[in-house]
Parts: sequence; structure tokens; C-alpha cells
Amino acid sequence: MRWRQRTRVPLVLAAVLLVLTGCSLDTPFPIARTGPVPGGQVVEAITGSPGPLNPLFEEEENARDIDTLIYQGLTTLDQNQKAVGMLAANWTIGDNGLSYTFNLRPGVRWADGKPFTADDVMFTYSVLQSADYQEPTQQNWKQLKVDQVGKMQVKFTLKSQWAGFALAMRHGIIPKHLFKDVPIADMAASAYSGARAIGTGPFKVGSITPDRRQVTLDQNPYARPKPYLDHFVFRSYPLMDDAVDAVSRGEADTAGELALPAAPALAKRQDLGLVQVRTFIVATVLFNLTPDLAVYFNPPSVRQALNQAIDRKKIVRDVLDGRADPAPGPIPPSDWAFSKPATEKLSFDQAQAQKTLLAAGWTMNLQTGILSRAGRDFSVTLVTTDAYPFRQVAEEVSAQLRLIGVQVKLAPSVPASVLVSKYLVGRQYQMALTVLDSGADPDQSTFWHSGQAPDTINFAADRLPRQALIDKDLEDGVANTDIATRRSKYDDFQQLMSDAAPAIFLFEPHYTYVVSKRVRGLHTNPVIDPGDRFQYVSDWYVTTQVG
Repeated sequence: MRWRQRTRVPLVLAAVLLVLTGCSLDTPFPIARTGPVPGGQVVEAITGSPGPLNPLFEEEENARDIDTLIYQGLTTLDQNQKAVGMLAANWTIGDNGLSYTFNLRPGVRWADGKPFTADDVMFTYSVLQSADYQEPTQQNWKQLKVDQVGKMQVKFTLKSQWAGFALAMRHGIIPKHLFKDVPIADMAASAYSGARAIGTGPFKVGSITPDRRQVTLDQNPYARPKPYLDHFVFRSYPLMDDAVDAVSRGEADTAGELALPAAPALAKRQDLGLVQVRTFIVATVLFNLTPDLAVYFNPPSVRQALNQAIDRKKIVRDVLDGRADPAPGPIPPSDWAFSKPATEKLSFDQAQAQKTLLAAGWTMNLQTGILSRAGRDFSVTLVTTDAYPFRQVAEEVSAQLRLIGVQVKLAPSVPASVLVSKYLVGRQYQMALTVLDSGADPDQSTFWHSGQAPDTINFAADRLPRQALIDKDLEDGVANTDIATRRSKYDDFQQLMSDAAPAIFLFEPHYTYVVSKRVRGLHTNPVIDPGDRFQYVSDWYVTTQVG
């Protein structure tokens, strides 16, 4: 299973040869005497078979990863977590933050040589806004007004201010000249979303095997910059262990995941490099605060005590082999909006946790070693997914809470889709371990604003303490483009979340990428969404010559 789930839904995780801060693989590997040489291919081992290769109809994480090599958006993300131009040369913001006018980069061509223009942008968003387009995670685009104001200029008008809008413009653009005569209902099944898929990115689809177990990408001859590699191949394996084994045997060059059980052993290999890079994700134990279940977790001081009973550093060290950073709040430590002072009140302090629980009326039953209040034992159930390392993390959380007299029973693990649809959306849990991914922008409204639509991955519907203030901070954080103002709003948000303690925020997992030493030039931004590991793929090259 993939940890990252793209509705900004949950998904959840050594010694390493390399920890990326500038994120380069050049240092630990021998240097080729000849330097970068055009040609060759990289084979990436993945799990599962990709569906449609079209950014408007992606169904799986591996399809999204492949699409990042084929398609481009108007913007991309730089090393400082800021939006910069990709297909857009630049843009201006007007109407008090309600309009964005993008000037497109001249000279860009699709992989078949046709010129890229504003017509392609208009067409892409006309599909996204069509009544016939029903992809559930993409409906927000229907709230925009899109106008073409020139052959190479497009204006977006928003209904309300959205500071992260430029980052959202990373959404891939599809070619109008190929899809204009294809009904929306047929686009996902079109050959242009499969074996004939092209974009403006560094590669295009060359071939797909009938069983979809291998996708071979060929170099886009019109790509700028031009990649060194001739081909990039994605080869599918049943499990991530099989994918990693393929790299170990030399059958593939790369494989990655937010959880690699084999990472410690791989780190000892002389022929492999292990890349570790931070993400925008927080592993989280949620409390169900609906009235019939909140009896265990109220008042908020009880939830604060449960937070203080958790030694996050121990989890990172003993369960995750150091492949994560402790994250005591909803915004991950790698994010520019993270506030350390706001989250310190929930730092590990077992003695204080015990005092707080006693003050809240929970007393120890000396015979059972379990806390009790009003005749009710503090015994609750924790559910999580069946993918590594969820179960292992859940077991450690259970063991640590048992030390203060809280009994946490582990429910049978379930597939990720069931965890989301039945337990999280349906609120059928007492405690649930998952991962929340809000992406490169620190806005947490999806998860913690009370105004979200029902039947979504949202945990504020039961009215947290001072929920109105939490909502206001989130609204102000989205509405302001000034970084200092946004930082202040998100600092206050994190303070309020520490007071409300609606969850135990555990850690920010690292993406771990095992790479053959024949692959050179690999570098990433300091913090990424997993698919962004290919952002600088044009710099990758392969060599068998060792210096």
C-alpha cells in the first residue's frame, strides 16, 4: 500500500547512506570519468498495474508517478516550498487576490511537435468543469472562472481568496488537439490516456505491455531541457518487497516507498544508495469525539495526557529505524509554517500525563493496572491498515499507553480503502492510526475546518473546543498571501490544536528510495510529495564506468 492518498486522505511507513537536504546522489557514489552521457534507461520497480495515464483520470499512485514524467502544470515547486513557473513563465495576482493571470512560456511543444498554447489550458479546465466530469477528488475546479485573454495568457477568477492557488496550478495540462473530439466519458479509456499518451514533460509513452505490467517511456524529442536518458521504464511487481528485491538483483534500478522494511540491510550494500527525504505527511492517531464515544477522551486534558504519554522519538528510533521526524502537531516539522513552541506543550512527559489523568478522575485499579472512572475501565480499541509499518507503530503506541494505565486493544488490521471508507468516513472507530497529507501548502482546512462537506475525511464535525477560532485561523491562513501573516495564523491554529488535542500527532515519515549506483545526477527538493522525486529527472543519467 502507498502511504500517500491523494484526496489528502490518509495513507500511512535505518541507517542510511544519504540524508537529503540538498538531496543529491552524486556525493556517495563513484564519479564517472566521462560525466553525464546521453542515452540508456532507468528501470523503476513499482507495485500494482497503472490505470489511465492522464492527470484528469488518475486512479493509482503509480499512475500519478508516471504522469509526472509525461505531463506538466502551469507551476511547480521550488526548494523553498514556493510556486514557480513551469508551463507558465510568470503570473500576476489581481482583484485583491481573487484573480490570477498566467503568461505561458513561449516555444513549448507537445511531444508530437504541436505548439502548446492557452487553448490547451482552456480545454483542460473545461473538462474539469464539465457536468460530465465526475471524478470525486477534482470537483473544486468547478468553482473557478477561466478566461483566455490572449493566445498565451489565461486568467483564473476565484470565488474567494486562496493563498495556495498557485501551488494547485501544478495540475497537469492535456493536449486539446488529441482530446477535443473524445467524449469525456471515453477519455480515460482513450489510447491518448494509454499507449499513445503524450505531454510537454521529458518523456512520452513508448509502449505498454498487454497486462500493463510494464510501461516504457521514450524521451520527448521536444522537451526542454532535454533529458539525458533515452527511456524510463516502470516494471510492476506484486509486493514492495518484490520490487526492492528486483533492485537488489540488478533487474531494476530504483524502488521507493514511505516504508521499506529492508532499508537497514540495503544500507549496507556497496552497489546501492539509499535516499531519504522528508515529506508533507503526518502519521496520526485520531480520537473519535462523537458524543457516544467521547466519554473516554473528554475533557481535552485527557487527550493532552495521552499525547504526553507518547515518546515519539522512541517510535522513530525503534520502529522506524530513524526514517521519520517526530511531529507533535498537525503541520509537519519540515513545513515553513510549523511552530515548535505551539506544539511543545504536548511533548513527552509520562509523569505529567499520569497526574493529568488523575485530576480528570481516572484512578488506577491496582488489581488490573488499568485506569477507571465512574465504573468504566479506560479500555479502547485502535484500528489501522494492514500495511507495514502501521501495525508495528500501533503496537508501540498501545505499549506506551499501557504504561500509564490505558488499555489499547488492536482491532484486526484492514485494507487502506476499508480504513478510509468504513472507519474514517463512517466514524466507526474509537482510535484510528492513519496518515494525513495536506501537501506543500500548510492549509489544514480539509481535515480540521468544521465547514467541510459531510462524508469527507474531516475530523472537526463534532465541534472541537474553540472550533470557531480554529475555523477563523484556517480561513485567514488561506485568504492571505503574505507569508508573515499566514505564519501568524497557522501558529495560532497550532496553539489551539494543542489545547484541543483531537489526535496524537506522531511523526513525519521520510520517503525512502533505493537506487542503483549506476544512476547518477539524482537530486530532489528537501521536502517532497513522493511523485516529486522525478522533478529533476532530466538531470539523471546512467553509467557503468566507475572512477
